[in-house]
Amino acid sequence: MTKCYQYTADGYFAGEVEDYGLLPNNATYTAPTVVEGMVPRWTGEKWEQVEDHKGKSGYVNGQPHEIKGYGPLPDGWSDTPAPPTLTEAQNAKRTEITVGFTAAMAASLAMPSATIPPAAYEVATALYDWRTDDPEGYADLLAIHEARRDALLTAVSDADSAEAVQAIVVSYAV
Repeated sequence: MTKCYQYTADGYFAGEVEDYGLLPNNATYTAPTVVEGMVPRWTGEKWEQVEDHKGKSGYVNGQPHEIKGYGPLPDGWSDTPAPPTLTEAQNAKRTEITVGFTAAMAASLAMPSATIPPAAYEVATALYDWRTDDPEGYADLLAIHEARRDALLTAVSDADSAEAVQAIVVSYAV
């Protein structure tokens, strides 16, 4: 039996089969050349090579996009997301600062902790005990972390570019 090469209804190479005496539908006796990153497509007379990016994920004009078919990448394609705008970077950094403040307070209140991060119960108990037993010490700790948080938030507000915002390192003394 002779080998033949089948293609899909839209002409893309589907695989090699035996002819069993007759050429099957959507098949040719002409062997395709398989090239990395390409897919052969039967034109009716010969095989041509078409770019194969099918299933690739990326971005088109900054929006997430998945390639569903064969062919060249669409205009505006990028493998990486568009950089954030200044407002997007500021909002993300403000969230990071707030989360950091909460974590710093929890860590300061519950150190050393049997669990890392400390359980909510440990933090609540430590907060109650500290505020009851040493209200001035608690107020001092709160003031230290609030001052750092406020300085970070001011730096974010004063930043004039997304890159400047992203360069701000969020850290608290714990």
